[in-house]
Amino acid sequence: MQTATDSKPGAVVFDRRQVYRPFLERLNPIGSQNLLPDEIVAPDHDPRDTGEPPIHVAFANTAELTRGSQMALVGGIGSGKTTELLLTQKELSRHSDAVNIFVDMADYTDLSEISPGAILATAGIQLYRRLLKKAGSKKLPDAVGTAWAKLRELAFGKTKWIDPEAFDPHDDESGADLVPVEVPGVMKLRFPALRGQVVEILGQLLTIASPLLEDEAQLTLLVDGLDRLIRPELFREFAEQDLQALRGTKISVIIVAPLLFLYDKSRFLQDYFDPVKHIPAAAADPRTSTFLRQILERRGALDFMDRAEIATIAKYSGGALRDLLTLARSSAEYAYRDAEDRIGRGHVNAAIKQLGNRYLVGLGNTHRRLLRRLIGHGEFPIENSTAQELLVNRQVLEYFKGGVDYFAVHPALTRILPKPA
Repeated sequence: MQTATDSKPGAVVFDRRQVYRPFLERLNPIGSQNLLPDEIVAPDHDPRDTGEPPIHVAFANTAELTRGSQMALVGGIGSGKTTELLLTQKELSRHSDAVNIFVDMADYTDLSEISPGAILATAGIQLYRRLLKKAGSKKLPDAVGTAWAKLRELAFGKTKWIDPEAFDPHDDESGADLVPVEVPGVMKLRFPALRGQVVEILGQLLTIASPLLEDEAQLTLLVDGLDRLIRPELFREFAEQDLQALRGTKISVIIVAPLLFLYDKSRFLQDYFDPVKHIPAAAADPRTSTFLRQILERRGALDFMDRAEIATIAKYSGGALRDLLTLARSSAEYAYRDAEDRIGRGHVNAAIKQLGNRYLVGLGNTHRRLLRRLIGHGEFPIENSTAQELLVNRQVLEYFKGGVDYFAVHPALTRILPKPA
């Protein structure tokens, strides 16, 4: 077979890159928005209750019937949360008056330098761009343009020029000689008071959104990315500030929340949001479900491998969607490296070993003891912070069957986990 290195005049050159590239693009775990409709396999039920509709249908119904509702989606990294948000957005679009704003906060801001008000600001920016595009050559109302300018300033800051001779860094208008004394009352507010900057940003957002709200549009904000906060506890501040500010505005919110909040003893998510939906890290049990194999087949896997290899990839993904795609991609890369047109068992095994080694990195003795205890005795103390760390990092996967949660070590990690000395 001719290869891309052939340079003879008139030679028919076979470029294996052009064969594998489209397949790997369809396996990109962050490229769900670019998939064709027939390449997406939508769940047909809630992952925790086969008798309930899929999450995206439930969310869409709630947003449509109760404008201003706030919903939370919880799940481990790579469990399919973004796909559920995109499916929800598609479901909501069935109505002509639907205005859906999808934002991944990680695309707009550094999550290590993010403060309350950022969700409102991002929503306002996206709404303004939507209105501007829809208006075309028409001019937007002056109030909307003014609110947009103020919102940008509040979101990204500005530079002030101050006369250095008149500037006194120690000047404190609040009264430097006064000492604050807290006098306790008989009540405590359920949520903290909104910060001044958050109130100001909300005002600009509502001004920008006013043309849509006046037309009774069905406005839904879908927020992704905050499950990747460097400090997950900051999510509570966003709920108590940005989301609390949106209550009563008829703007519905569907937001992805950090997984650790699901196991928080204060039950913050359950008390604040209605409903809360949970996607286990393992979207399906590869031993009993065809869902995982369908995902690969819809994306063209049968053109590159046999069903046996597809089944092996599904098995060692543990049911985690991100790992399913990662294993398929790695297997294809190994086959390409070997100048093969099809993916064989050896390529799949090499991909499984690579994934297992990735999960092995950084595991200390305490981690390994918990993993062996789970493998040997089925015990996993979820209230333990180290156990939660294993769960968040997908070294341990959560499953749900018959109304009961249970846990298992990721099969790719189990395969290469060293035996105790």
